Amino acid sequence: MILERGDVRLSYFVTGDGPPVTLLHGFTQSGRSWRELISRMPEGWKWIVPDLRGHGETQTRREAPCSMEACAADLEMLWDELGVERTHLAGYSMGGRLALHVAARQPERILSLLTIGAHAGLDEDARAGRRQGDEALAERIERDGVESFVDYWSSLPLFAGLQRRGPAYLAEVRADRLQNHATGLACSLRGMGAGVMEPVWDELSLVTFPCTFVAGQLDHGYVASARRLAVTVRNGRAELVLRAGHAVHQERPDAFARVLANHLAAAAAAVSASSSTVD
Repeated sequence: MILERGDVRLSYFVTGDGPPVTLLHGFTQSGRSWRELISRMPEGWKWIVPDLRGHGETQTRREAPCSMEACAADLEMLWDELGVERTHLAGYSMGGRLALHVAARQPERILSLLTIGAHAGLDEDARAGRRQGDEALAERIERDGVESFVDYWSSLPLFAGLQRRGPAYLAEVRADRLQNHATGLACSLRGMGAGVMEPVWDELSLVTFPCTFVAGQLDHGYVASARRLAVTVRNGRAELVLRAGHAVHQERPDAFARVLANHLAAAAAAVSASSSTVD
């Protein structure tokens, strides 16, 4: 489906029926990357799955920003269109950082939060170098094209765990990444890269809804981030998935489906209890 307003034609799909859960994909992916996980989840949830700016079939006008703020506005527009006042929110990697941004800046729209392989912004002394690195990657995409970049990106140690799924699955992941466009991916790096993201650690300390921060056991840097996030928020917990790296939900989809199902069930119970107290 397409929602067109302002400077964006937002592509998304909705499936299932029940309390809403919004899923945010990672860099070089699209909403399609969540379909396998959704198929493993219990019934009783409405899945709202957009293609973020710079990715998939979402299109923006020339010079439109691919920033955290712009994507957060797109999500609010989508929720308003669907009549969703509050939603459970889950995001992976870049989508996880966006989820943290939204949780910090628009907490009134969020029922619960789950992230995979994400952090809430780099420390100041690391941001400048990361911005330079992201700019170099953006220029590489523009110079060499999407296919060359996807082959490079897929070869990074960060994604080595996907190889356990076998060549057929790797081909599916690669085909999904190849659906993107050079201009969109470059825009995303410049507008949503970790170096340009404004840290939201302090703001997250005010969040009170249930939060689960997931990392693969083998993804050591993000294990540390998950633990830091868990002690930053008031109602947070870190969850490590054994024998998994960065892309937990793709490397071990059944194990992650159990983590997400448990998180949503606990969050729904907390929301129900809170509503009863208010009543």
